[in-house]
Amino acid sequence: MIKRPLLRHIKGFLWEYKGNYIKGVLALLLTDIFQLIIPKFLGWGVDKLRQGYFGVREISIYSLLLILFAVLTALFRYFWRMSIIPTSRKLEAKIRDKYFSHLQKLSINYFNYHKTGELMALATNDLNAVREVFGFGVIMFFDTLFLGILSIAFLLSISLKLTLYLLIPLPLITLSIFFFGRITHNRFKYVQDGFAQLTDKVEETIAGIRVVKAYVQEEGELKKFLEKAKDLLNRNIKLVRVWGFMFPSIEFLAGFCVLIIFYFGGLSVLKGEISLGDFIAFNGYIGLLIWPMAALGQVVNVFQRGKASLERINEVLDEIPEIRDCKDAIHKEKLEGRIKFKNVYFSYFSNNSWVLEDISFEITPGKFLGITGPVGSGKTTLVSLIPRLFDIKEGEILIDDIPIKKLSLDSLRKNIGFVPQDNFLFSDTIANNIRFGNLEISDEKIKELIEIVALDEDLKEFPDGLNTIVGERGITLSGGQKQRVALARALAIDPPILILDDALSAVDAHTEKKILNNLMKIKKNKTLIIIAQRLSVIQEADEIIVLKDGRIIERGNHGELMRYGGFYARLYEEQQLESELEEKL
Repeated sequence: MIKRPLLRHIKGFLWEYKGNYIKGVLALLLTDIFQLIIPKFLGWGVDKLRQGYFGVREISIYSLLLILFAVLTALFRYFWRMSIIPTSRKLEAKIRDKYFSHLQKLSINYFNYHKTGELMALATNDLNAVREVFGFGVIMFFDTLFLGILSIAFLLSISLKLTLYLLIPLPLITLSIFFFGRITHNRFKYVQDGFAQLTDKVEETIAGIRVVKAYVQEEGELKKFLEKAKDLLNRNIKLVRVWGFMFPSIEFLAGFCVLIIFYFGGLSVLKGEISLGDFIAFNGYIGLLIWPMAALGQVVNVFQRGKASLERINEVLDEIPEIRDCKDAIHKEKLEGRIKFKNVYFSYFSNNSWVLEDISFEITPGKFLGITGPVGSGKTTLVSLIPRLFDIKEGEILIDDIPIKKLSLDSLRKNIGFVPQDNFLFSDTIANNIRFGNLEISDEKIKELIEIVALDEDLKEFPDGLNTIVGERGITLSGGQKQRVALARALAIDPPILILDDALSAVDAHTEKKILNNLMKIKKNKTLIIIAQRLSVIQEADEIIVLKDGRIIERGNHGELMRYGGFYARLYEEQQLESELEEKL
């Protein structure tokens, strides 16, 4: 397997903000330089004071210079913070935008096999870990690098012998970092997977809370949640165990350096090999060097966490949408709506049997096509092929004599008003749900649509009319009300093609008839396709096709199908008998 560059999806953003990072790193370098001057300056001052060269005036000047170095250190520390930390936040926002934008481009099928909670975890927890790398991770890395190299340079300038003693534990520190770093990477990735599972469980339970309560399964769901939470806790404990060994190990080795220098440095002072001032300066640099050595563990931890998270995010960004525009895709602002299926075959997986087989029909603007058939016959799949929610395997679908694969997705979908079985509404006002696909539509036009879908009487009962908040997924509305809001939303874009997938199943017969009459009035220049189990919905269709096991078994208008006496006729008679029995009861 070819190893791909880790930064492949964000290198453009890093290049965009390179100026901020360069300024921040330079300010960090200057901060470290001023920090490193102070021990040398202190050692020099101690020696001068012992030798009697300092009076009150010299001490005052010396003190002012120390204050100046401290002020400059603080000033440049402010500059690097303001250059790097806000930039890491901007980078996080850019990656989040790219991630969310990419998710919306992925095909419907991708979301059938990837859990919402996992995708949410990537957009939150994992992205935070990536931001840490390009924020404090960058700071710690360069601070460790600069302080480490410059401190050693200053130490060498004071005493080569003592510096060599100091370097004894460094190979052990390097080996520790390498060993613990690999374990940290794997365990943090394991933790992130556990967090994604927990997020998914919470999202699923909250989304289905009404079902949970209806079946009195609060305790059962709590038990499942606690199992996920305990699993995440155990994963985190395993990670913390690594940290528990890594940080003390590195700090111990760093502290061991101090012990070595205190012993051998003290002997050097007694022997007169170095001055007391140099010994103080040397210890000052040891203090500065201990931070880089101790921080190496934190640097490794932050970078390994960020690497694991970025790899997970890259997996999503690497996904290529199954359905996308072809090269030189045709863009048409307005389609007429002539639809033609030519020997269409479709299956969800290459090794499965056909879900749709040899489907051929044609419908022109102003015509009404009804589709019916038993459950699982392929009705929803058939209409999902028109806006290319899925792509056909064989055959051809044309709109206005143009193969739909040659039309841009934007052109195709903007010309189709699609009302699916699952009427998803956003937790917003009724008006905003209707204008979702057409933000320019006026309130007056929305009221017209409300009348077309027979929601005007219901609207009078809502506390704030069109401005009534419908709740998450439209939970405050009845099934029939949700269907009608979804239908109004489709009509709001004034599409030449209108597809209703069993979109009137939750309304009563009187309301159904009213809506159908209104649709017949406005379908003059529209291609209307309606899927229905209740045959009264499609009785007036210009043509009705009956699907069974993915094949068209009957076709014709209502009268022709009744005379044929097949599946359609039997189903119609059954529904008529049921209707008569209901009236008698």
